Amino acid sequence: MSKNNGDNKPDDDTPAMNAFWELVEALGKTRVTIQMDGRPAEISIETAVLQKLAASALSGSVQSIRQFNELQRLVAENKQRDINRSVTQWRAIREAQRERFTDHIRKHGCEPLDFPHPDDIWIDDRTGVQIRGPIDHDEYIAMRHTKRIIDACLWQDALERRINGLHREDDLPSSGLLLAELLNQALPRREQLSGGDIVFRMMRREALSKRQLLTEVRQAWLDAGYVVKRGATLWSADAIARLIKLLPDAARICDTDDLDEEEQMQALQDMIRQRMVGATD
Repeated sequence: MSKNNGDNKPDDDTPAMNAFWELVEALGKTRVTIQMDGRPAEISIETAVLQKLAASALSGSVQSIRQFNELQRLVAENKQRDINRSVTQWRAIREAQRERFTDHIRKHGCEPLDFPHPDDIWIDDRTGVQIRGPIDHDEYIAMRHTKRIIDACLWQDALERRINGLHREDDLPSSGLLLAELLNQALPRREQLSGGDIVFRMMRREALSKRQLLTEVRQAWLDAGYVVKRGATLWSADAIARLIKLLPDAARICDTDDLDEEEQMQALQDMIRQRMVGATD
């Protein structure tokens, strides 16, 4: 028997797959039909086995509890290992991007149109990496579009305050301001308008005549890609606030795998119709 001197020690971080483990993986993903809550449901074998193990653990089986806890520990370790790899990789990417941006600014006096922006790369050793900004040119165009909508909403705010005889000091949010603030929060932090920026725009626009506001509002919506009738107003602030509260439920409907695209749209329409009754009056 040859002695293991450690030179051929397997890499624990990247275990190799072979024909046997590939067969195990394929078998685990095989779909079977079982009874769940009195109804037939199709799930994978690996899901069925884990559910059986969890049920056994809940019934008090010490061995099943031990096995379940061990699986949870392994999952946590593997997840953290993946996070560590990602963090290391993206720290290097962020540093390279910072150098590239610094060099471009020094040579040309402006930032390059390159993605992702180093300030949009958020790294947490516990939770991993998030890209909080455009990852390519298409997303950059979408971000610029959102910024134009925000500006149009702030112009709309100025017009509707003038129409309703309100001033900035009245502290009554319009629907335009509510939408602008909501969309502003969806932008990368470096692109967001600060509270001071918004107030400054409101102060400048508050001084304009109604005729000027009518012209500017229509042009702002055209710049954002929308044709809006001169003098048109948005829903009431109360209606917009109620619509915003629907967003979490709308997201859940869109994430439902049991519904196709047409069924999701129907479910969204039904929810809005049921919960927005009277809101636009």
